[in-house]
Amino acid sequence: MLTVCQNHIKNEILKASFVSVIADETTNVSSISQLVVVFRHDLSNGQPVERFWGFTNPPGHDAKSIAECIQESLEKVVAKPEKLISQSYDGTNVMSGQHAGVQAFIQCAYKNAQFVHCYAHQLNLIVGQATNQNQQVRVFFSNLSDITNFFNKSPQRIAILDETVRKRGSWFSY
Repeated sequence: MLTVCQNHIKNEILKASFVSVIADETTNVSSISQLVVVFRHDLSNGQPVERFWGFTNPPGHDAKSIAECIQESLEKVVAKPEKLISQSYDGTNVMSGQHAGVQAFIQCAYKNAQFVHCYAHQLNLIVGQATNQNQQVRVFFSNLSDITNFFNKSPQRIAILDETVRKRGSWFSY
């Protein structure tokens, strides 16, 4: 389902005259750091829209690790670097630092991507509230959390899961 949505977003962005990236880091129920990535762009009729792209798992909490995750998402949707005109994050030094922050790394690759500090930036809370508005989505994430907890409570279960995934291979390329 995510792949279908992402393909739709890619097609919209291909036709868009500009795109902006919005990102925020949060910790999920398993205490794993996640980065929420959202794209803002214009539709063919000129209407601006925001589209949830997905969650990524940065390997570290430093600016370079977070910027690399954002760049991976950008590379999937932004064919022309000059189309990225804005990047928006919270005001932490890791995100907004002029010389070594995420915004500096992104602007090296995307020269037009001006940093816009988002004072009301609580994207992770918005995503959390949005998922809680729909009972089916709430049940899905609850079940997903239960599955995660089931495996995390036992090193033996984790080992069996890892072995099973290794044998089957991965269907996903993230």
